[in-house]
Amino acid sequence: MRTASFAPLLVVSLVVIPACSDDVSTPVVASWLEWSDSVTAGVPFGIRVYGEMGQSATSLRVRITVARDTITIQPYSVEPPCRDICALSIHAFDTLVWVPAISASVPRSVTVRTPSGWHQVDRVPIRTFGALTVSPDTVVQPLTRSVGVGSGFQDGLGCSIISHGASRLVSANQSPPWAPGFYGFVYGRVDPVLGSPCALDAPVILVDSIAQ
Repeated sequence: MRTASFAPLLVVSLVVIPACSDDVSTPVVASWLEWSDSVTAGVPFGIRVYGEMGQSATSLRVRITVARDTITIQPYSVEPPCRDICALSIHAFDTLVWVPAISASVPRSVTVRTPSGWHQVDRVPIRTFGALTVSPDTVVQPLTRSVGVGSGFQDGLGCSIISHGASRLVSANQSPPWAPGFYGFVYGRVDPVLGSPCALDAPVILVDSIAQ
């Protein structure tokens, strides 16, 4: 049985988020988010943020804003915008950020949003990645929402896999409608109980939808 965990499959660059005293210099786009679909009211909780940036990943900072029923995650770099070297110097990041405790006397739904460059060229709007439930009761074994820009393919052993960056997730459906492959915006859930149905030992994702 797989236990619930935010541990990444591969930590490319684990970023320490310092105090928010730095001035915002360069906005950074998140490509993938993971969070518990249910959290306990009054308790801080984590959201894992993946992406790539032209500056050094050590310059990454993340601003978390909770306003009414919306959590906004805004990554940025404290380095100035890069110029000609950007194409030759792309750094992946994978970091866990903490959201302040949210109060709730009855279960409430909270939207999770972050800047996304999916299908955008001239501007980077803040996109809704999904939602979570804040419950006044203690949450037991929640699923993990796993959402973002990814691709699907079959490996050499015929296992259907969804990848984002250096991370791999095994599709719960091994005869998926997207076979033999896709590139798109994935909305899914990782079930901590399900074991991998194929040779790759990785978390299992149940795909809700794919936008291409």
